[in-house]
Amino acid sequence: MTWNDLTPSRRCEWIDLLRGWAVIVMIEVHVVNVYLHKGMTPEWLNYLNGLVAPSFILCAGYSLVLSTFRPDGSIRPFWPTAKRLGFILICAYALHAPGLTLAEWTVLIWPQRLRELFKIDVLQCIVFSLLILQGLARAIRKPGAYALAALALAIGAAWAAPHLWRHGVAEGLWLPIRGLINGNPDRGVTALFPLFPWFSFAAFGSVLGALYRHFRVMPREGLARWSESQWLSFLAGLGLVLLVWGSLYARTWLWSGTWPAEDAWRLHNTTLPSVAQRIGLVCLAGAFLGWFERVRPRFPGPNLVMAAGMESLLLYMLHLNLVFGLMLAAPIRRLTGWEWYALGWGGTLGLTVLVIGLSLLAAWGWQRVRRAGDLAWKIQRVGLWLLGIYFIAGGWMTYAYFRRSPEMAKEPYPFLNEARVRKGLPPTPDGLSHDPREVAREKARRGRKLSDEDKRLIESAP
Repeated sequence: MTWNDLTPSRRCEWIDLLRGWAVIVMIEVHVVNVYLHKGMTPEWLNYLNGLVAPSFILCAGYSLVLSTFRPDGSIRPFWPTAKRLGFILICAYALHAPGLTLAEWTVLIWPQRLRELFKIDVLQCIVFSLLILQGLARAIRKPGAYALAALALAIGAAWAAPHLWRHGVAEGLWLPIRGLINGNPDRGVTALFPLFPWFSFAAFGSVLGALYRHFRVMPREGLARWSESQWLSFLAGLGLVLLVWGSLYARTWLWSGTWPAEDAWRLHNTTLPSVAQRIGLVCLAGAFLGWFERVRPRFPGPNLVMAAGMESLLLYMLHLNLVFGLMLAAPIRRLTGWEWYALGWGGTLGLTVLVIGLSLLAAWGWQRVRRAGDLAWKIQRVGLWLLGIYFIAGGWMTYAYFRRSPEMAKEPYPFLNEARVRKGLPPTPDGLSHDPREVAREKARRGRKLSDEDKRLIESAP
C-alpha cells in the first residue's frame, strides 16, 4: 500500500474487519458473562467489552451511506433496504420472544415474558437508527448536506441522553416506545440500547461513510481524492482527537452542580464526552485494522475475521442460541456442569475458544454455500419448513411435564396452581413451589439425580 495510490476504493476492508473483530469480542463477552465466576472480570476487560456495541452500531451507520447514495448522488430504491431491515427486526424480536413454538405463545406464557418481547437490544437499536437515517437521506438527497445533518443529530442525541435518563422521564409511555428513550427499568424490562445515546454511534458512522465516499470512492478525473493510507491516517487522527477530548470530560460533564451525585455517577456513560471517547477508540481500532490488513503476511486459506464481518448477523444469532440456548439446556448442564458463573478462567477461555471457532467455521461455511448458486435458498427453504413444524409441534412435552410435576417449574406458568391442586398440593401466589421438600420428593419420584441436600430434606420430612 503506497501513500499516493489514488485508485478509487471498491471494498472497504477496514470496516469489514472492524465488524468481524466486534463479532469475535462479542462472543467472548457473552461466554464470560455467563460462565466466569462473579467478580473475576477485570475492569479493563469490561471496558473493552463495552466497545463491541458502539463498533457494531457505527459500522451499520457507515454502510448506510455507501448503500443508499449512487455514484451520481441519486438515491437507490428503498424497498430492498426495507426488506433487509425488516428481516433483521424479525430476528431481533425473535430473540426476545416468549418462544418459537405455539405452546410457548399460549400455555407456557405469562405477562412478564410478553413484556420481554419489547426489550430494545442492539439489533432493534440498529434498525430504528437506520430507519431514521434513511428518512433523513431521502429527505435531504444530497450526501454532503446529509452528512452535516447526521453530525448534528449525533451530537444532539448524545447531548440530550442524560436528561432523558433522569428518574421519571418517559414513565407511563407505551412500553415499546419507552425503551427507545432511556434504559431506566420499566415493569421489569430494561432497554439495553435505547436510541439516546446509542443513535449517536450510527449517525456518526454515517458521517464517516459520507466522508469515505467523498474522499475514497467518488473519482475525480478517474482518481480518488485520497489514498487509502491518507484516509486511515485521517481516521486515526480523528479518533485520537475524540478520544482525548472525551477522556478529559467524560467524568466531569455532569458535575455542574445541577445533577444529584447519584444521577451523575449513573449517567456518565450516556454523555457526549463518553460517546466521543468510545467513537475515538473505535476509529483508532478501524485505522489499525486497515493498516495491519495491508502489511500482514498473506497466508493460504480464507480470512475468517473478514468472513465474520460479512456474516455478522448469522454469527450474532448463532452464538446467542449456542451460549444462552443449547449450552444452558438442562441436559447439557447436567452432563457438563456448565452452570451460570460456575467456571474459572481456564474453563471460560476454553469455552470461549470453542464457541468462537464454531462461529467462524459457520461463517466460512455459509459463504461457501452462498457461492454455490441456489443451494443457500434451498437450505433456507428447508429451514423454514422445519421451523414451521417445530412451531406447531414443539413445547407440548414441556407443558405435559409441568402439568404432571408442577413442583419442578421455575417459571410462573398460569396452569401450575390447577396442576398443584389436582395433585393435592396447596396453591401458591405464583404457582411455583416454595418448599424444597416438595421439589426433592418429586425429583426422587421421577428418578432424577439427588444432591446431598435433597437426600437430607427427604430423610428429615415428617
